[in-house]
Amino acid sequence: MAVTLTIAEVNGGGNFSDTLAGLSVGMDIGQSTAGQWAPLVNQSGNQGHQDIIVKHDAVVDPVTSVKLSIAQYSGVYGGISTAALDVAAITAYGVADSGATTNNADGLSRGLHIDMDWQVAVLNQFGYTREAAGNMRIYGKNYSGLDGLTVPTAFALHADTCSYWNGLTETDASAPVTGKIGKFDDTVLGNQAHIRGRFYLHAGETTGGIMQWDTVFTYAFTS
Repeated sequence: MAVTLTIAEVNGGGNFSDTLAGLSVGMDIGQSTAGQWAPLVNQSGNQGHQDIIVKHDAVVDPVTSVKLSIAQYSGVYGGISTAALDVAAITAYGVADSGATTNNADGLSRGLHIDMDWQVAVLNQFGYTREAAGNMRIYGKNYSGLDGLTVPTAFALHADTCSYWNGLTETDASAPVTGKIGKFDDTVLGNQAHIRGRFYLHAGETTGGIMQWDTVFTYAFTS
């Protein structure tokens, strides 16, 4: 039996269904200005991120070997440049990122960042010090050969993303494992992964317009 993922914005939700430029459907992370990020709520308080909830419909076993990467946009392109150049730009941002502050106070953060701890404190989310444990990743930045730009160099789903949603409340998985998401009733591995995302622009950014890309989830399953 095929096992499919649902990528949602909220607990218990369906797939992202934002209408994007070009009229394909997906996730719209919002608009940023130079020296900030999207989605932004309050910069001084390090508030604002895109929730990404990943669950699946397997009924027997968990999905395993879950990894994240990005690829050239596969929808109807509606950006300012081309799909290929957008991925090249995200890659360049990741390579050039030299930030050291969680809220881009130094103006040096750039590109697509993910935080893989569903319950990290707001003031600590997207902290560079958390890269060492694998909780924070920047697409295009090299982490011992892994840069999130291809399936072979994808980022492993961190165990700290794993939570259990019972239809009313979200709680921590009791014994989560990196790369695994349990089935619907699994309180041990958790029945979902809860990721946070941001897109940063450095303070000197002068290029404007819409960028588009695919986020790719790879995984193994039985049924």
